[in-house]
Amino acid sequence: MVRLLIGALVALAGWAQWQATAPRAGCIRDGDGRLRPLWGIAGNFVPGEAIAEGVISAACRDGRAVVKLGRELLLVDERGVVSGRWQAPPGPALFAYDAAGRPALVYYPEERLLCRLLREGLQPVRSSEEEVAAIAWLDHNRALRAVRRDGAIELVEFVPEDPASDVLVERLPWDGPVLALDDGNLLVADRSRLLLGQADGSFRSYSMPDVVTALRPLGDGWIEAELAGGSARFAVRITRGELAMFVLPEVAP
Repeated sequence: MVRLLIGALVALAGWAQWQATAPRAGCIRDGDGRLRPLWGIAGNFVPGEAIAEGVISAACRDGRAVVKLGRELLLVDERGVVSGRWQAPPGPALFAYDAAGRPALVYYPEERLLCRLLREGLQPVRSSEEEVAAIAWLDHNRALRAVRRDGAIELVEFVPEDPASDVLVERLPWDGPVLALDDGNLLVADRSRLLLGQADGSFRSYSMPDVVTALRPLGDGWIEAELAGGSARFAVRITRGELAMFVLPEVAP
């Protein structure tokens, strides 16, 4: 028994030391809606202890997270401490970060409401009847939204506070899950393949083992791709217009 206890203590000490030195890839939500930090490197990820519960949507950057609960929006720092808390509409949320790595835009699909996230809180800037699937911050005061319309995705550039600023950039012939990347390009799921936008406006195709049903931000340069029926989740790494995929570990409740 003593040997078992000593072995357990040594293992815990080794885990604590590894966690203190391992890079943080981002955050992952388990099946019970708990948000956990994700430690490690490509192909060797380990989820940590939960930092928030009842999570509907989340996005991580530099070890910090913006988290959507039932009727609240939280900012959680790298220690897991809540550094900001605001009331919010029910349902999920989409997020966009500015060039400095700060969450800048929040979109509530159920309310179809776009807000600026400022130091003093959430500032509603516009609402519409269209179905927005993804948002991104571009440069200066311009943003991008991906709108689902008639079985396609329309890319619209706009100034958040100016409803008359919309400019249709492109119409894409797909209607699957979509995620706007920091560089303004898109990652689109078309059944069992991922389509990655390139700098020249073209899309490069990557095969997946099954139909992709969801794309979520995972962390700095990482995206989570979920397959049909929750059969598997992949960490997708995008570097210089290239895509690599790694199986994510199962996260126990």
